[in-house]
Amino acid sequence: MTDREVLRLAPPVIFWWVWVAFVTVNLADYAVQGLPSARFGAVVAAILLLVTGLVYTLALRPRVIADGDGLTVVNPYRVHRVPWPLIDSVDAGEWVQVRPAAGKTVYCWALYVSARARRKTGRAAAGTAAGRPSRGAWGVRDLWAAPDRNAGRGADRLPEEARYLASLPPATAMAVRLDTRAEKARKRAGVAGAGAGAEGGAGGATSAWSWPALAAVAVPALILLAVVLA
Repeated sequence: MTDREVLRLAPPVIFWWVWVAFVTVNLADYAVQGLPSARFGAVVAAILLLVTGLVYTLALRPRVIADGDGLTVVNPYRVHRVPWPLIDSVDAGEWVQVRPAAGKTVYCWALYVSARARRKTGRAAAGTAAGRPSRGAWGVRDLWAAPDRNAGRGADRLPEEARYLASLPPATAMAVRLDTRAEKARKRAGVAGAGAGAEGGAGGATSAWSWPALAAVAVPALILLAVVLA
C-alpha cells in the first residue's frame, strides 16, 4: 500500500479537456472545409499551440503530491519540495499555503479557494452555537485534535467537527489533512513546531524552475512571433 497522494481540484482539469475538445473540433473543421490561405492556417495553428501551452501549465500541470517524505508542490513554472518535519503549518487563504518553519511560504496554485467559498466559510466561522466557542476559534489542528483533548466528550464532538470539515471548501479540507499529516510527521521525528527550523533549517526544502513548463509557453510564443513577422 502506498502513501502517495495527488491533490488537485476538478474544475481546472475539466477546463483542460474542454479546451482539448475545442481544439480537436476546430482542427477537424479546418481539415474538412479547408483554409483561406496557408498563412492564415499557420497563424491559427500557432495561436492554438500557444493557448494550449498556457492552459496546460496553468490548469493541468499544477498539483500537490504528498508522499512518505514530504510535499511536492507543482506550480505552473516552479516545483517546490518540502519534507514533512520542516513544515510548520498548512492553512488556506486564497490558496492552500505551506509554511515551512524557516523560509518563504509556498502557495499551492492547484488548491485555490474561491472568493465565494471564503465568504461562506467566514460567515460560518463568525457564528456561535449553543454557548460553544465560535468555529472561527478552532485552528486547523484543533479540528482534528478536539476529540483527544476532550476525552469525556469526544464521542459527542466528533460528529459535529466531522460535519464542519465536510462543509469546508475542498481546498481547505485538503489543507486540514496535510497539516495533520505534517504534525504527525514532526512528532515521529521528535521535532516540535518551530524547533524544526532550528534543528533542520530549510536544508531539505528545495525550489526549482521547470524548464519544460517554461518551454511549453515560450516555444509556441516564438513560433507565433515568427509566423506573424514572416
